[in-house]
Amino acid sequence: MFKSIKPVCWALVTMGSMGITAMSAHACKEITTVALQGSDAATLTVRVNDVILVNHKGSHFNAIPANFLFEGDNDVEIELVTDDPEATGRAEVFIACQGDFPEEPGKNQNVLTELHQKGAGTQSAVFQAGAQPAFSYLTGDVTSDDGLLEAIEAMYNAAVKGDTEAYIAFFDPMMTDLKLEDGPPPEMIKGMVSELLSGKYTIKSSKNIEVHKVLGGRGYQVVNSRGQGPVQFEEKTDVATGRTTISQGAFWLKTDSGWKVFRP
Repeated sequence: MFKSIKPVCWALVTMGSMGITAMSAHACKEITTVALQGSDAATLTVRVNDVILVNHKGSHFNAIPANFLFEGDNDVEIELVTDDPEATGRAEVFIACQGDFPEEPGKNQNVLTELHQKGAGTQSAVFQAGAQPAFSYLTGDVTSDDGLLEAIEAMYNAAVKGDTEAYIAFFDPMMTDLKLEDGPPPEMIKGMVSELLSGKYTIKSSKNIEVHKVLGGRGYQVVNSRGQGPVQFEEKTDVATGRTTISQGAFWLKTDSGWKVFRP
């Protein structure tokens, strides 16, 4: 029996590119989605254009939109880490309607490519995507990660100090990008930031973060071992189901104004 796991995302964002949400059966907004399936005694990592979609050990099934695409060629890769030669991992890239309920790999329609790894190893493939909106990463320069950790520390310190203006300044590209996909307007994002810095959350810095070059060096993904961004907001109020934790600062690019977050 496979269990579903959910990708970590910013609680504010409920737009289609960050998750599969309900939609009218009479409309179809096409999204490129990756269905993936892991197995016991193996860690499955799936990447699209070097962006880690999932890094999970054990049996699971999930379907995650591929949010960072180029017009034309795009790379998908699966990696299986295991001592069991019979362990398997699968990934299938396909076109779905936003609001569909995807099936496990091998059962979806409009498939662009699929990968199936048995035992430890890595496989990759190329698939095609159509024109993309004018997302910030498409015009980003290939760069090094010099100064990125310092920018993350400055972002964290701004949050700890409750400096809303300094904190929100890191999100300039994100506010523009999300509007291109009918996401939340800048005023809503600013309101969410004000809520996070209101004193209702304990602000923490992720430990043991890893910096991954993505999108051909145009951007960087910064996550901890749980796939969470480097700045954590943990709800102070105790609730029966536990405390809500929101992570931010997972995707960065270098701009003329310095390092900025282009997705939460």
